[in-house]
Parts: sequence; structure tokens; C-alpha cells
Amino acid sequence: MNDSLSKFFRSEHLGIPIWFLRQAGRHIPEYFEIRKKSDNFINFCLNTKLIIESTKLPLKYYDLNAAIVFSDIPRIPWVMNRELSFIRGIGPTLKPMVPNETKILKNINISQKLEPLKTSISILRKELPQSTSLIGFAGAPWTLACYMIEGQSSKDFINTRKALWDSNKWFMELIDTLSIYVAEKLEMQANAGADVLMLFDSWSHMIPSNFFRKCAIDPTAKIISMLKSKNVTKPIIGLPFKAGSSLIDYSYESNVNCIALDWTVNLNWAIKNLNSSIAIQGNLDPASLIPFNSSHLENIVLSILDIMKDNKFIFSVGHGLTPDCKIKNVRKVIDIVRNYK
Repeated sequence: MNDSLSKFFRSEHLGIPIWFLRQAGRHIPEYFEIRKKSDNFINFCLNTKLIIESTKLPLKYYDLNAAIVFSDIPRIPWVMNRELSFIRGIGPTLKPMVPNETKILKNINISQKLEPLKTSISILRKELPQSTSLIGFAGAPWTLACYMIEGQSSKDFINTRKALWDSNKWFMELIDTLSIYVAEKLEMQANAGADVLMLFDSWSHMIPSNFFRKCAIDPTAKIISMLKSKNVTKPIIGLPFKAGSSLIDYSYESNVNCIALDWTVNLNWAIKNLNSSIAIQGNLDPASLIPFNSSHLENIVLSILDIMKDNKFIFSVGHGLTPDCKIKNVRKVIDIVRNYK
């Protein structure tokens, strides 16, 4: 493994490190048996035993450099007393916040509210192989704000964008408050035993370009600064999903140690334009893992490896594995990466 990536992973395995976003999930049959052990998804993500079992599940199938703790992005809104539920086919839904009217709850004890997550990470770090890194994560402030204002996923997040323009003071207060909670959640996970931390900004492509710095880059830099002030120095991966040319400023100014790229990013462009002092993660299209017999998969994986062979690179997908991806395809990709010379 490249020495510059050793801070991310415990493994001494030579070659390119590999793990997958949303690897512990719905494409593995046993996941559904685990899921049935809880009456709803919220309680599922608060059950220490089930978190541990779900986190370990992909390691039964795949030779990976890391496990990512099983949790969900809207956990912080839930802690902030936003009514959270999960609806099949829709995903997380919350009672929408009304800009300028809904009170933004402050001074919440994140560690206390998320005790099962902290306990799970502590146990996982003891039970996982020493060569397997453990990744903790949180949703980024903008993405959390999107869920909280819209109440669910959206094709354009028009209410969130309207709040940004029409209720800017209130909106930025929400972003600042969320930044504090995100930092506390990441700190808790690092202190519990997570080796790497990740920030998911799944809806960053909805940020108006003139607000990208204030809503994505500055909050990330603030979170990392708060972590460092608490002596948390674990490497941090940032995923500003589909952020386009804004990836350049993000790579230089957010202070992340690694930038995760979605499948729309041209890797040659990334090498030329992004901060060369940080690592790159990604950017295989998860859809490539769905066909039963794809004639393109091997060539695409080899192309990614060839382009990135002289760079600090973590192989992964550009976003989470989908429920219909095939286990044999994931194994095929891992074999290609492991055997790459």
C-alpha cells in the first residue's frame, strides 16, 4: 500500500486499498434477516447488537480494507427532535422545518443521545481484525439541512434553496448549529475507536454556486477545525456529491484528507485540477455492478486503476451500493483490484 495512505488503513496489504460505500446493506441476503430483528429502522440503528452484526456482514463476503459502521445520515435531525420515520420506497421522512419559525435546538448532548452508536464502535474496534480499519461517518450540514427543511428527499430541494435566499440568517444559523453537532458526532466516533471519518454531502450538487463555499466548504473546514481543537486527528474523507467544478476549491480549502468522487468526474481532470496533496477515492458507477454479465466492468475497473496508479488512491464506488447490485460483480471488482500490478 502507498505509504501516504497508511494513515487511512491498518492493513499492510500491498496494493490499492478498497472498500465500498453502503457495503453493509440491502444487496446481501442476510441483511434482511438482521433487519427483521427490529420493529423499525430507527430502533434498528439504535440497537448495538444489530449495528455490530450489520457492520461485520460484508466482511463475510468480501476482502476489504475497511468496515463502515452501520448507521444512517438523519440521526442528528432525530436527536434535534425532528419527527423521523422511514418509509419503504421513499426513505427517511421528517417533519419539515419552517424557516424563520421553527426553533433550532442547541446545546444537545450528541454523545449521550447516540450512546448505542458509540458502544457499537467500541466493541467493533475490539472484535474486527486488526488489519481492518473502521470508518465512522456523518451527514454534512447542508445535506442534513436539506432533509430537515424538505422533510424528505427531493428532485430539486426547492424549499431548502428558497430558505437559503429568503431566510438566510436563520438558514446559516441552522448550518452553524449542525456543524457543531456533526463535529461532536465525529469526535464521539473517533474516541470510540473509528480509524477514519467520513462526511457525506449527498445533496451538495443542489447548492447554488455562489453559496457553495458558505454551505459546503466553510462548514467542513469548521468541523475539521473543531475536531483538531479536541485533539481528533483521524483522517477525514469528504464526499461533495456531484459538485462539479466546485470540487477544486473543496479539495484545497475544506481541509479534508481525501476527496471522494462520484462517477461523473473525469479522473484525468481530477488529477490535473484537484489538490494533489490529498487522496482521491472513487469513482466506479454503482450501476456497473447490477448487470448479470457486463462486458464493460473489467475494462472500466482497469481503466480507473491505470489512470490512478501513480496517485494516492482508494478504490470505491462513486456512491452507495444499490440493492440490486450482484455479489459476484463486487467480488470480481475486488479480484481485479487485488491482482492489479
